[in-house]
Amino acid sequence: MATLEIKNQSLVLTIEGFDQLFTFRRSITVPLAHVTGVEVRPDLSKIMFMPVETQFRGVHVPGSIVAGTLVLADGSGKVFCDVRNAEQAIVIDLRGHGFKRLIVELSDQTPEVARVRIEAALGRISPPSTLAWEKSPDQPENVAGGTSR
Repeated sequence: MATLEIKNQSLVLTIEGFDQLFTFRRSITVPLAHVTGVEVRPDLSKIMFMPVETQFRGVHVPGSIVAGTLVLADGSGKVFCDVRNAEQAIVIDLRGHGFKRLIVELSDQTPEVARVRIEAALGRISPPSTLAWEKSPDQPENVAGGTSR
């Protein structure tokens, strides 16, 4: 698993615990200008169950964990993976970087929240206001007309 931060116009993934040993990395820093897309909960079945002959440096237990660097068979580039639960994964597409994609499971936030944060940092959407999403505890509850309590 990893944590995601956005600071100094860069996306910083910090790899946690034993996954640092599995992936041979402690962190990855990518300029936001290199991020081309973000996908939440992608279909990772090809990666989670990749064949043994695929070029891979890291730890792979089919269907359980993929942690390391995968060289795509079609020659399109390298992919960094750190995933145990594909349902909680996020894919970050890159250009002009050593990796073509980052596929990670985040421990500090949901994939949806991470996508919104990244896209807001890229200027593609405006960040949601927490005030608009949460009801204040001292606000009266609206009750439809004609009903009683």
